[in-house]
Amino acid sequence: MKVRLSILLVLIMVFSFNVNLYAYNYQALENYISYRIKYIHNVAHNADITLSKVRVREYAKEIIYWADYYSKDFQVNIDPLLVTAVLETETNFVSRDDYDLGASIGIASMRIDTAKWIARRINVNYNKWKILNPTDMGIRFAVYYLGVAYKKYNGDIDKIIVSYNQGFAKASSKNLDELYNNYLFKVLGRYNYYQQRIRSYDDTIDNYFAYKLAKLD
Repeated sequence: MKVRLSILLVLIMVFSFNVNLYAYNYQALENYISYRIKYIHNVAHNADITLSKVRVREYAKEIIYWADYYSKDFQVNIDPLLVTAVLETETNFVSRDDYDLGASIGIASMRIDTAKWIARRINVNYNKWKILNPTDMGIRFAVYYLGVAYKKYNGDIDKIIVSYNQGFAKASSKNLDELYNNYLFKVLGRYNYYQQRIRSYDDTIDNYFAYKLAKLD
């Protein structure tokens, strides 16, 4: 009996490990992220082009797709809303090649040396223009980095966020008080706000954020 119980517990752990802990309704998630990207991009100080509603939906789908893809690849649970919070904090969803005086690039303001490191790890050719395109390498590289961080820090959100901004070495060496810097507060504030918003409309959420997106210019 004990042997059977042990086997059952192991099977439960194996099969539940890949279950998305965040378990959002897909359409609600896509609608909300699309709306958020469009809204922020419209008011962003660093945007000099208009982002169409078709394009923001492509961004949202990429965020969700790669969060799911690398969750399975790394056997972690990457929350698409955390990815979205990082991107907004970094660039307001604006992809440019002049961040950090040209040392960083794309919608995720990723350092070029980090992008080259990721390109080697996933066996693709580094290409500046593909990283500038959010629906090519731009979003994918950011989610990959976060996947590495999720794995490295066993889902510790504070260290995951700080590592994206300051690198793995600094995030690993700092104590809890040192982790709570301005960048971390900005990302966590957005992340918590997103979660509250997406969970506050219950069964009406699909239509609500689609409506909100449609109202934007």
